[in-house]
Amino acid sequence: MRLTFRLAAVLLALCFFLCPVGAKAQNAQLTDQAGLLAEEEGKGIAQQIKELEKSSGWEVMAVTTEDAEGMGAQEYAETWFDEYTEKEDGIICLIDMDNREIAIRAFGESRYYITDDRADAILDAGYKKITKEDYGGTLEAMLSEAYKAYQEENPKDNYLYNQDTGEVTDYKKGHRRITRIEALIAAIAAIVAGGVTAGSVIGTYRLKFGGPQYPIEKNGRIRLKSQKDRLVNQFITHRHIPRESSDGGSQGGRSTIHTGAGGRSSSGGSRKF
Repeated sequence: MRLTFRLAAVLLALCFFLCPVGAKAQNAQLTDQAGLLAEEEGKGIAQQIKELEKSSGWEVMAVTTEDAEGMGAQEYAETWFDEYTEKEDGIICLIDMDNREIAIRAFGESRYYITDDRADAILDAGYKKITKEDYGGTLEAMLSEAYKAYQEENPKDNYLYNQDTGEVTDYKKGHRRITRIEALIAAIAAIVAGGVTAGSVIGTYRLKFGGPQYPIEKNGRIRLKSQKDRLVNQFITHRHIPRESSDGGSQGGRSTIHTGAGGRSSSGGSRKF
């Protein structure tokens, strides 16, 4: 009995040693892997995250790391978000001590809020703090600017520019989505409507399949007449086409996006310190 109890205690200790609590918890909004934050700082940042999530409905994450696993800061942030959330909309703020870099990435709906200009403002705010080694202040400043973007930006005025394909997507076009359930319902409705229409036609005209057929190749005749077209007058209209502006030709803020390793599209940026 004592041996069994000791064995269970050893196995439990090994589990805690191999899987430290909080290292990579599922949907962990604040994960301080690099150990940069004091307890009070962590509480303040967690409260900021909670408020932004409640207002926006996004998944909001703040992460620090001292080992980017061979990736750049932006790629690490994208990978982390892909791995630890199933939500489509959200942002992640990262302090990467391995690459000496801060990063912001926005996904889904939030891409229309975190435009290129807003990403620069977020990085500017974080850079002022990170150069003073104020790590808690860095995340607080970045999250504060992200919250400001959510409050002040009108996503319907903004657009996405895909740097991989050159495609431009405005807010309206980006929200033309049909779910699988909607597609299934539409397909069933189309089949039912088609069946009702066909049944109505057959019943009205009392069609019988296999009835008499008209041999058009034997009884049909074709007469062709030659005809010439004459050009009487020719008009040429000149119209001035305005040149596109340097920001891609669309009004509003631009969010430059690309598809990350996890298959998600995101906007944002990073900055060395």
